[in-house]
Amino acid sequence: MVKKVQSIPEARLLLASLRSVGYNEETAIADIIDNCISAHAHEINIQFDWEKQRIVISDDGFGMSDKALIENMRIGSSDPCKIREDDDLGRFGMGMKTAAFSIGKKLTVITKSNSIVSNASWDLDSIPEIGWNLIIRDESEISEFTSQIDHQGTVIVIEKLDRVIDIDDEKKAKSKFYRIANRTEKHLALTFHRFIEENNLILKLNNNIVKAWNPFILENGATQELPEESIFSEDGCAEVIIQPYVLPHKTKFASDDDYQAAGGPKGWNYHQGVYVYRNRRLIICGTWFDYIKKEPAYNLARIKIDITSASDEDWKIDIKKSTASLPSYVKEAVERAIDICTEASARVYNSRGSYSKSNVSAPNLDYVWEQRKKNGRYSFHINRKHSLLNNLNKQLNDNGKETLAAYLVLVENFAPFMLSGVTDSLHKGKSDTEIDKDPLEYKVQIKELTNLINKFLSLGFDKEETKSTLFEMPNYRHLREEIIRLVEDANA
Repeated sequence: MVKKVQSIPEARLLLASLRSVGYNEETAIADIIDNCISAHAHEINIQFDWEKQRIVISDDGFGMSDKALIENMRIGSSDPCKIREDDDLGRFGMGMKTAAFSIGKKLTVITKSNSIVSNASWDLDSIPEIGWNLIIRDESEISEFTSQIDHQGTVIVIEKLDRVIDIDDEKKAKSKFYRIANRTEKHLALTFHRFIEENNLILKLNNNIVKAWNPFILENGATQELPEESIFSEDGCAEVIIQPYVLPHKTKFASDDDYQAAGGPKGWNYHQGVYVYRNRRLIICGTWFDYIKKEPAYNLARIKIDITSASDEDWKIDIKKSTASLPSYVKEAVERAIDICTEASARVYNSRGSYSKSNVSAPNLDYVWEQRKKNGRYSFHINRKHSLLNNLNKQLNDNGKETLAAYLVLVENFAPFMLSGVTDSLHKGKSDTEIDKDPLEYKVQIKELTNLINKFLSLGFDKEETKSTLFEMPNYRHLREEIIRLVEDANA
């Protein structure tokens, strides 16, 4: 019979260790803001309060019930293996606590949901006495913060800032405190720029609105957008989107100030490289993953990689959500994108401003076909971002665009190299089910088939001809039963 002995971690020692996970102040604040965004906050306010020596983060998100608050204050409150929603930026259920502890010894959370206010605190100085127990404060102690919450929302208060404030020299400590606030503002402007730009998220730091800094300088018409590539994970459940950009030559900026701003808070050399976003939140900024060294000629090369929380295990996302490792299944594609992007960057960088965007982009005119690889299977697709195709689409109404899209699918599937078995020879030994019928890709293909069937039938093709045509398409022939069902269910 196996004997079991319970071994509960010593609260004081474990929580002290969590303070040294490796956050700096700005990454800690960003990790806390993740929780606000996951709570669907529209406005988030950060206050670096020197007079009361505390940092306060408040939001107008949906708040928490008393039970949910207690659960969220627990160390390790969620399963890192759990697949999260696209708007959930969490990972281990430890971020808010470990981030706060890396800054100060006392964390208090006040939240309001359905007009009910709840609160809970960790105070590391009290741990030796009370152990693994949260502190629930009287209403009078938190009234200052409850008055800041409207009908719902959350306030996070970090006090006893021993890791931030040096009490030996007040003048230096105050200067350092506000330098940290300034660094934090720049970090948030980059880390959450897509939420500010795309979701109209309002971020304020000491009552100043944080303006998004987009590293790809899309507002400049001379920025080049190179061909995008999509790669699926080996199990087919996660998609990685790789989008390279080449920024304009110095002469293509309206002023020197604009040029310097495009270089980023830490300068052009630092900000060249790959930017990895998890659920649109920046994880890694400006790295070449040890594939190449940073060179001045590559300053204009920046590559956006989008992943979802389904890829956390593959990318080895850490607690701080500030480091990641390149999975083997995307290594080849990322390195290819780096080669193409840095070569284009060097060409523009060395042009001394004599280039025009159209001239530099000219070599991409022949980029008609895209090759994609998923689970060892190669497929070929028409480049839907080709300038000529985009121009043609602009001349069509919605019905014309749909008809053209349907025709392009026929071209892709009945191209000679698709019918010749070339693509099949590249993935011998795998069944169609193993190759294609994964949860994410399956849904995409069913949607594509539904659109095609409706279009073909609307153009006068009968159901039998529609079925027989789809049966012959290499990209869909493994979905024979689904094709039959979708055609029969469709309205002629």
